[in-house]
Amino acid sequence: MKLVSAFCFLATIWAPIQAKSSVNQNLDGTWIGRGTAYDYEFPGTVPGGVYSDMMDLNVLENIFTFYHDNDTSWVGTVNWTYALNFTIDEGLLDYEHVNLVFDGVDTFADVELNNVSIGSTQNMFVRYSFDVKDILKAEGNNTIRLWFRNAPEVGKELNAEQLKKYLIPYECPPDVYHGQCHVNMIRKMQASFAWDWGPSFPSMGIWKSVYLQAFDDAAIEHVVTRVEEGPDGDNYLVVIDTYFVPNKGQLLRGSLNAKIYVKENRAIEKDFDVEEKPNDHNEIVKSVSLSVDKGLMDFWWPNGFGDQPLYQTVLTFTSALDQSVCNKTVKIGLRFVELVEKPLDTGMTWYFKINGEPIFVKGSNEIPINILPEYGQDRKKITRLLESAKEVNMNMLRVWGGGVYESDYFYELADELGIMVWQDFMFACSLYSANEHYLSNVVAEVNHNVKRLYHHPSIVVFSGNNENEGVLADNWYDTKDLFETYKSDYVALYIDTIKTEFDRISGDKGVFISSSPTNGFLTESEGWVGTSPSNQYWGDVHYYNYVLDPWNSDTYPIPRFCSEYGYQSLPFEDTWLSDATNDTDDLSITGKFMGWRQHHPEGNGEMALLIAENLHLPNSSSEAYNSAFIYLSQVYTSQAVKVETEHYRRYRSYQTEDGRGYTMGALYWQLNDVWVAPTWSSIDYTGRWKMLHYFAKDFFANIIITGHINTDRQLQIYAVNDQLTPVEDVSAVVRVYKYDSPDFKPLLEERTSLNLNASASELFKTLEVDDYLTEAKCDSTSCFFHLVIQKNATKTDNVAISPENYVFPGKLKDSKLGSATLKIESVTTASAQVYDITVSSSNIALFVWLDSHEIMGTFSENGFLQVEAQRTVRFKSEQEITLEDLKAALTVTHLHDSHWT
Repeated sequence: MKLVSAFCFLATIWAPIQAKSSVNQNLDGTWIGRGTAYDYEFPGTVPGGVYSDMMDLNVLENIFTFYHDNDTSWVGTVNWTYALNFTIDEGLLDYEHVNLVFDGVDTFADVELNNVSIGSTQNMFVRYSFDVKDILKAEGNNTIRLWFRNAPEVGKELNAEQLKKYLIPYECPPDVYHGQCHVNMIRKMQASFAWDWGPSFPSMGIWKSVYLQAFDDAAIEHVVTRVEEGPDGDNYLVVIDTYFVPNKGQLLRGSLNAKIYVKENRAIEKDFDVEEKPNDHNEIVKSVSLSVDKGLMDFWWPNGFGDQPLYQTVLTFTSALDQSVCNKTVKIGLRFVELVEKPLDTGMTWYFKINGEPIFVKGSNEIPINILPEYGQDRKKITRLLESAKEVNMNMLRVWGGGVYESDYFYELADELGIMVWQDFMFACSLYSANEHYLSNVVAEVNHNVKRLYHHPSIVVFSGNNENEGVLADNWYDTKDLFETYKSDYVALYIDTIKTEFDRISGDKGVFISSSPTNGFLTESEGWVGTSPSNQYWGDVHYYNYVLDPWNSDTYPIPRFCSEYGYQSLPFEDTWLSDATNDTDDLSITGKFMGWRQHHPEGNGEMALLIAENLHLPNSSSEAYNSAFIYLSQVYTSQAVKVETEHYRRYRSYQTEDGRGYTMGALYWQLNDVWVAPTWSSIDYTGRWKMLHYFAKDFFANIIITGHINTDRQLQIYAVNDQLTPVEDVSAVVRVYKYDSPDFKPLLEERTSLNLNASASELFKTLEVDDYLTEAKCDSTSCFFHLVIQKNATKTDNVAISPENYVFPGKLKDSKLGSATLKIESVTTASAQVYDITVSSSNIALFVWLDSHEIMGTFSENGFLQVEAQRTVRFKSEQEITLEDLKAALTVTHLHDSHWT
């Protein structure tokens, strides 16, 4: 193994320094794994875990396929050890301090070095560092050994101990989850014991890097930054808290150089004297600030609102004791965040201002990249996921509280792409302990992760938990008898512990909410557990509906902000077949395999009910029943989330008579998957975009036109402009088409001249639906409305500046749809691995779906309404293919496709 310097300067911006620098010796690689109950040793990989190791060795088949989550459940319920034999690099023990550092251990392990116990781990979200200089051997073999205890067993023991006092629910997930119990007793990914969208894999292992950290007087562990307005108004103050690795309580003296590379790579730097001793939290921290002229830094903006400049910030400490040097580099952005709670006649606003501008939040909820945390570090998958979010106009992802604090790369990429992050702390859908041991464990978790993440400009809000205020306030688990006890525990955990530690590290400057959903100011005034955490007049709400018409916007609340909402759908057959056998019985909607993967109670029945609300269920005796049901599940889900999202966007600038509205955020559930199953995702486990993700590109566009038919049968048409500048001289075009239109000609067309106000929604036209359709010589069963905003042009065709939109005046199952024959007319090469596909139709066709099957890639649009004889769609392949490969793979279908009947 090679001694690796921790020095982080780029080669182009530093001159060699002769002083001794801190170093790391990396210990990642091949370790020795052993099942403690088995006479069996195997080569294990670090970073990694026992499930991934067993798969790499073909001891286990792919655990994500078929029924292998059940077949391999034993792996996470027995104990394992991991060991490494190594020699230390020459000169390592010449340093004053040598620490053995684990960036992430999952989860319970006793740690030995050379047969000496050096400590234990109990939290997968914490970095563990052990002083080992006096135990390491300069020559010969050293041995690290971790004795793991399986998490279900520990959870069970902790629950039994807790029951001596009182029960903390919930103990076990529903049977349909096929999961493990007592995950709320331990500090581990809560979803690893199963969820309604995922399997139970109680992982175990060293899931992040391991290294020896050697230094003399000091090493820099974290850099926490924030930017404030300077006192004279012409400059910014970049406030930097530099946290040093504890050095056995010694006084730290020396010089700290703080340097920021601003516009044109100009360096702003200053040297500061350091004379610090450990504070009451056993931290050695030096706080400094650099004054930067405002002309030298530009704002970091969310996606769709501007650029995302990042500025390299370098901290270099030189010890007065021995002239040793250590340093750390981070990239920061200039952005100001405010969560605005302004009093209204009833309730308060609840929205984000970025750099002084109100931003309508558009995005989704991200669950773990992978249910095995070591796989969640996959940069290729992270890149594809975040770029897919940016591509469909998202500006925020909520990192949900039942998963993990994601990798450094995840947040670095979010910084670069302009994806704001709502960061939950990792508590979800349960009550939790507040005993002294548990709270001290949480303090370490908050301390590490806030210091690790706070400098990222993408992270705009931290939330104490997911839905746990609602768990208590809405009595999810029959907790009325001990309400005051549970409330006391709740406040002790999320307010007295998490919020207190967060405020301390952020300098009381960070945006923190106690839960999601929460009533914000009202929640705080009610002692942090509100009487109704999803009150539409306060804070954010989560809303799910599995009974009412999902295509009717009157179904939905009118909140200040909706941070969770969505509907289940099924992934397409190619994705199912990547996990099932090739036996078509595996794709039977009512079959054993589909039933095993459906973790949401009554999920398939709810899907059938909601499909039938607006569409015809497929003929159950048809050979195409399964593929039709899958397709229709995606149609109903996509249209439902579209209707709900546009509903929230229309209320951006409006209130109802009873004071609801001024809605300023829409985060649908959920972005991604952890296996192939019926879920709420818009991107499936293989990375394929489902129909919903294509729809999101339109309903999240910065400029949209959207219509709603109210209870008086009036079509209310709105223009929404999220841009920070107005758009002038445009026309809103309203057309009426018959469903059966072989000539593709509208029966009526009306243009309205508009100027779009900045950051606003505007109701600009109201039509009497039945009268208007009568004028067009049709009715709600034979016609629909088609909407678009165009930029007026003088010499060229009018150019659309909004996505095309539509409104169905009646239920499609009662409508007279035309018979359309679609075919792929041509496929041509546009550029390397980019192709233009022209689709022709004999009639208007609804929810046209192009599929490239085994060829992975994305279309410029999909699931669209074809209201012209030909439409050209662009396809970007993610793999090297030929034109003939794509032609052979492509298929096209639509709502009234005859092969389904």
